[in-house]
Amino acid sequence: MGAADDFMRSLLESHPELKTGRLSEAQVCKLVSRHQVKINNKGLDDFDGLSPGQMHFLLNAPFETESLISIKRDLDSHLDKVPLFKLLELLLSEIDNTKALKLTAKGNLPVRICELLHSQDLIQWEFIKYVKRISEEDIPYIWPLKQYLLDIGIVKKRNNCLSLTKQGEKFMQAPATLRFDSLLNYFSNQFHWGNFYDLDDSGKCGQLGWAYSLLLVSRYGSQPRESEFYSLKWMSAFEKELWQAHQTGNEKEALVFYHRAYAVRFFECFGNWFGLVKIERRLPGEHIFKELLITKSELFDNILEFKTVGKSGNKA
Repeated sequence: MGAADDFMRSLLESHPELKTGRLSEAQVCKLVSRHQVKINNKGLDDFDGLSPGQMHFLLNAPFETESLISIKRDLDSHLDKVPLFKLLELLLSEIDNTKALKLTAKGNLPVRICELLHSQDLIQWEFIKYVKRISEEDIPYIWPLKQYLLDIGIVKKRNNCLSLTKQGEKFMQAPATLRFDSLLNYFSNQFHWGNFYDLDDSGKCGQLGWAYSLLLVSRYGSQPRESEFYSLKWMSAFEKELWQAHQTGNEKEALVFYHRAYAVRFFECFGNWFGLVKIERRLPGEHIFKELLITKSELFDNILEFKTVGKSGNKA
């Protein structure tokens, strides 16, 4: 049964007078409109108690006034604790100081710059022990930083060199909070998370509903939980077939891939790079994703704010 069938069934159950055929068109439209509002404001178990209307804003306008999430305004004293933002400031400073940062023959950042960024020891990556040479191609957070600067027009590439654009010069003079907002918006909405993990899902797992995942961390992240706890809630909201497979014990291989993709994309990359979560690795279990225990960081509550919502979907 589809969503339209479900809506009509619930509408007729709530308003049996519609079956009589005695209502005018205006009366029918009014009842349908009221019922739609009621449905949109009703909390759903699949959405962890959020209503469809609340989920709509988390998906499409996460930082609008009507949404449940907001960025705190008094950020200046906390931004120096955001790993990716600190690396951005350092990279911008290097490009500004050199005026024209010479790239490698492949067009990558020079090894000197990559080593400088890596030496800050701001972002933990479990596979660093296998890297023999610090380069843009081998450290997962370096290329996305450079791509961000190019994509939003802060730097330009000319004669195989990076230099600040006019927009970039103004960007460096802007308040740090605006630079942080720009970075967060790019990595949450513009950068393709398929780059974080090779799964044939167009990067959907983890990136779709990232603000919803943050809300889940705000609710449950005070104590360590396996990353699978969150990816199952994500599946319940956005991947009904996988959720059914989990409940029936089928499609185990597909479930393993999705759990791992979610853990890598949302926690090991996005959450870890922005310093929003603490990741603890346990001894290997049955599957590698079970190694991750997630706790929200102190920085999480210093940067993000969430409106309290009851299981009915209403704001408390």
